[in-house]
Amino acid sequence: MKNQLRRLWIDNRAFFLAACLLFIGGGLIGFLQASAVESMVNQLMDQLKEIVERIRESGGGVLATFWMIFSNNVVSSLMMMALGLFFAFFPIIGLLSNGILLGFILAKAQGVSPWLMLGAGILPHGIFELPAVLFAAGFGIRLGVLSFRSVGVLIQPHKGERLKNDWYDTLKQFPVAVLAVIGLLLIAAIVESAITPYIIQELLGGKMKINLLN
Repeated sequence: MKNQLRRLWIDNRAFFLAACLLFIGGGLIGFLQASAVESMVNQLMDQLKEIVERIRESGGGVLATFWMIFSNNVVSSLMMMALGLFFAFFPIIGLLSNGILLGFILAKAQGVSPWLMLGAGILPHGIFELPAVLFAAGFGIRLGVLSFRSVGVLIQPHKGERLKNDWYDTLKQFPVAVLAVIGLLLIAAIVESAITPYIIQELLGGKMKINLLN
């Protein structure tokens, strides 16, 4: 398994880097152009509010919070992986959207340093969640690149054999990639539901307000 994970990383690190750059780009847009992306972010916030509401309806306990966070992140990440087949459109949009949302929230946080908010509210679980999401999106981008190459091979048939081998290697790694992503998201959900809220309360208390209206 160790060798499989090592091979998985080596074969996908360039796509992981591409995913990181897209996410950071989205974050900069959300942070520097908060007013310009406000309408789009409000739609994304509505989706988050629905998740919060479902947690409240289920009782709002740690277990319910954990399951809602974990299941939502797993579904989103696996969709970015699988739907990357459609020329990487979905993982790219997902990365930009999530980056913009994070940047917007940091820009609109009032009464607290964005760096403190990032460190207290995101970093504890983010060190597991972000690599998982970014890797999932990167794998989706890899599938998208293969889809583009599959179209290109119609013009350059001599590249068909290499493309066939690349598809084989990628699909062979898919189950291992899924397990790695789910494992990281499992740890992230445990931290986010059981630990992050207490860190936020201790370090930020009632100081943090996010202004989504102005």
